[in-house]
Amino acid sequence: MAAVGTCYNAYWQDSPSTVCLRFDIHPDHETSQLLPLLYGSIRSLLARRKCEFRRLKCGAREDDSAMVRFLLGQGFHQGARSPSSALQVVNFDGSACEGAYERLAQDGIRLKTLSQLYGEEPEWKRKLRDLRWKIVQDVPSTEPFAEPTVEEFEEMVLKDPALDEEAFFVALSADRTFIGMSNLWRNDPAGMRLDAGLTGVVRSHRRRGIATALKMRTIQYAQSCGAETIETSNEEGSPMLALNRKLGFEPKPARVDFTRETAA
Repeated sequence: MAAVGTCYNAYWQDSPSTVCLRFDIHPDHETSQLLPLLYGSIRSLLARRKCEFRRLKCGAREDDSAMVRFLLGQGFHQGARSPSSALQVVNFDGSACEGAYERLAQDGIRLKTLSQLYGEEPEWKRKLRDLRWKIVQDVPSTEPFAEPTVEEFEEMVLKDPALDEEAFFVALSADRTFIGMSNLWRNDPAGMRLDAGLTGVVRSHRRRGIATALKMRTIQYAQSCGAETIETSNEEGSPMLALNRKLGFEPKPARVDFTRETAA
């Protein structure tokens, strides 16, 4: 198998008129030769199925010159940019962690793993779904997000094979309200790389150091399980990008969204 081209509607977004494209090409094969074949096949498929859409969207790393050149040549325009970054966990200085946790404890805020919530919070699944939806709505995006049902949340998050229940942290207020979350995902079979997932805090509890403490807890987990790196990406201008840099994440090539407005 030399390459794969796919098209889909993003189930996590409320944008049926946008068709997302993805191209995965084996490094031993020439990108510039395979991209036109894959792209042409996808356009033919969309035409045969009489798909009604107004926009094509495709992501690419900014240093993938062949992909960027092809997309621009097909009439795509550069859109949102999401800088990537990585942390060498062995280099993380955790000396400030205990102070961060103590400040939260003084306000009655506790950090719990997903596995701990199972036995302590009868309504944990619904509360976690609600928390995630509140946070997601403040994530910068060119497309509106779709609010998932509890069942859909369970399918796309809790049943993800990369989920690690011990690397999924939730912040609870003194009255047991779910107010923040941060997590790592095991997409690397070898376990040497962990991918950072959604980190955020509800609006009523921001500027209290909760997000910082949650991120610190994920890094400490990565250290304890023998992982070498944590990788992530954040929208340009996002407060989370600044927090990651403060914690020692080093910049890597950004991922850029390319879009093309088109007739159905």
